[in-house]
Amino acid sequence: MMDGKGTKRNLVIGAVLLIGVTIIMALLTTLLNRATRKATAGLVIGATIAKAAAALPFVYDTKNELIGTGDFNGDGRADVVIVDKAKGLYRLGFGTEAGSIDWVKVRNCRCIGLTGLGIGPLLDAKKDSLIIASADKNVVLVVDASDPATPKKPIKVDVSCMGPSTATVAPAGQAGMQLVVGSIFNADPEDLVTVFKYQNGKFSQVSEEEAPGKLANLNRVTFKEGGPEYVVGTFAGSKGGAVAMEFTTGKRVVAAKADGIPGGAAYVVGHFRGQPLAELVFYKPGEKELIVKPVEEAGGKPQFGAGTTFTLDKIIREVVAVGTQLLVVHETNEPAVLYDFNGTQAPKPAQTLTPKKGEIVCGAFATPNGFCLLYMPEKTRFKFATGYGLYRRDGGQWAASINELPSMDEDDTEVCLEIHRRIVENTKITSPADMKPYTNTILGTPVKYSMVPIPGGEFMMGSPETEKGRSEDESPQHRVKIDPFWMGQFEVTWNEYELFMYPDDEKKLRQIHKSDPKVDEISDLVTRPSKPYVEMSFGMGKEGFPAIAMTQHGANKYCQWLSARTGEFYRLPTEAEWEYACRAGTTTAYFFGDDPSKLDQYAWFEKNSDFDSSNGDLKYQKVGTKKPNPWGLYDIIGNVCEWTLDQYEPRYQVPAGVADNPWVKATKPYPHVVRGGSFDDPAEKLRSAARKFSGPEWKQQDPQLPKSFWYLTDAKFVGFRIVRPLKVPSAVEMQKYWNSGVEKD
Repeated sequence: MMDGKGTKRNLVIGAVLLIGVTIIMALLTTLLNRATRKATAGLVIGATIAKAAAALPFVYDTKNELIGTGDFNGDGRADVVIVDKAKGLYRLGFGTEAGSIDWVKVRNCRCIGLTGLGIGPLLDAKKDSLIIASADKNVVLVVDASDPATPKKPIKVDVSCMGPSTATVAPAGQAGMQLVVGSIFNADPEDLVTVFKYQNGKFSQVSEEEAPGKLANLNRVTFKEGGPEYVVGTFAGSKGGAVAMEFTTGKRVVAAKADGIPGGAAYVVGHFRGQPLAELVFYKPGEKELIVKPVEEAGGKPQFGAGTTFTLDKIIREVVAVGTQLLVVHETNEPAVLYDFNGTQAPKPAQTLTPKKGEIVCGAFATPNGFCLLYMPEKTRFKFATGYGLYRRDGGQWAASINELPSMDEDDTEVCLEIHRRIVENTKITSPADMKPYTNTILGTPVKYSMVPIPGGEFMMGSPETEKGRSEDESPQHRVKIDPFWMGQFEVTWNEYELFMYPDDEKKLRQIHKSDPKVDEISDLVTRPSKPYVEMSFGMGKEGFPAIAMTQHGANKYCQWLSARTGEFYRLPTEAEWEYACRAGTTTAYFFGDDPSKLDQYAWFEKNSDFDSSNGDLKYQKVGTKKPNPWGLYDIIGNVCEWTLDQYEPRYQVPAGVADNPWVKATKPYPHVVRGGSFDDPAEKLRSAARKFSGPEWKQQDPQLPKSFWYLTDAKFVGFRIVRPLKVPSAVEMQKYWNSGVEKD
């Protein structure tokens, strides 16, 4: 048993030991922290600066698309835009609090053949705008992309330079931000840099001077945390090189140059060495070399240090900086690869990112917490990304959630609103009594088309059970009321339709025939067909012959384009309108009676159509060579079948009383109704009530995947004619008429 003194002594000894242990632990912790800080200092500095650098927008240029990051709605979260170079369609993705991406429907920037994309706070100091450049179209557009719900009309910048190929935003000191444009088609000197300021809703030119080469890949870059911003670009010419520029005075001041960079190179910026100053990694798509240029300072000014070249095993398509790693998109059929990289030694493969079977990687971009890969089908006629993988750290590896991108089917709400405004302003005739036949010349071309008035009224739609040759799908007969409209006197010919099919040829005609730039701008926004891969008349003739083998979607979009060109509303007829116009007040099997022996006077059908000598098949004939029906419509039966707006139903859905202007809207991909019979049909298929419908077999020989939504390889007997209702519908209704199919068939 211990006495009081022993207990006290033990307590003192214990306290001394505890203090000793505490001191030792503190010393060990200090040493460990020092070692840890020393080992990770580069990573911490690199991560901090990389995060700061990531706050600046950046644009990646891929083969078919321009990909840009920024903050478009000013909420402090990173957003992304993917722009189709060929068509100028763009998809916006807004970053969410959870780190995912909310995409909006595809939009149209109103320009095609894009060569450059810039991003920066130009229209609003708190929100990034899109700057679109097209060298061939000589256009610079600035787009407010802040509203996820409603697209804004692009602002066109009046440029005196020729061939604006690249653009970005640059700080202008207290004056805010300014627009920097590089152009390549000027006379002497050919390559220019032009600076614009934005004030009171307008852009005005600040300066213009010779550039040291064809500028490309312009981005705002900071070389160190808290440091000044520079505009960095490469040169597309044979000399190559890179440059960092300042524009605080409104004029270009070269801050640093880099030699030994191949022409047409792209670059990324990173802090791979863990140093406060960044490194730029240059690469030329289609080659294997990475050229690393560290940024150095001399007298407070940046300069590019001596470069180091590393050669990878595979061809490089795109590079993205991901912390202290490099994400490389390789050749088309190769997976993407993440490389560990310290800025001084050769990159080492760390993780291979293989897309799912049947897909390829077509692009990538950095995100605040990782990166994103873009995918497209391996075998497809499409040239744009269709899906994406959003990658984040999962332990020591990167893992992705795979999602689909928004469809590239354009939501043309804004275009329809503009066309509707023009039509309303242009409408003069509002009374049926004032409706007369007329012939129009399509603006900017020598091509004419003619319309005849169809009076409103009622009729019995379908055929009676006693009619010879009838089908069950013509039942039951029912009464229908139709409002007045004009209808094309002839089927739409190749002369008319090829203006729509071949935009470049149509635009050449505008240079010869008087046009209107405002009309040109609106009509050029309408989605138009891809070029056919075969001759779509199949050798049967073009001049004066009916256009054929277009899908209902193609016919609808032609109507939208013609409406934009003319300022008059055109669409396909409903099935009820078509039969009403064909009958022309008659109740017999044909508009000329019940005797099919008279058909030869009014229609081309299987018994009188000429044979195509090349293949022995029957062929269509020139429009207007037979007698018209009582209301002046030629070839309303025979020659080619004609598209209507309606979904096909095996039996009519008859309402109580009179059906008022019925239209069976599409709820499934197939089938849609065609009417009138063709050069390849027997007489009974040309009766006024006879019906025919589309199906997938009309595209059976189309080798493309997915199959074309513009052309029908196996329906050379299908064409269309147009109608113009007296009553102008709303813009919403117009849009429904011009996009009537559930699937583009």
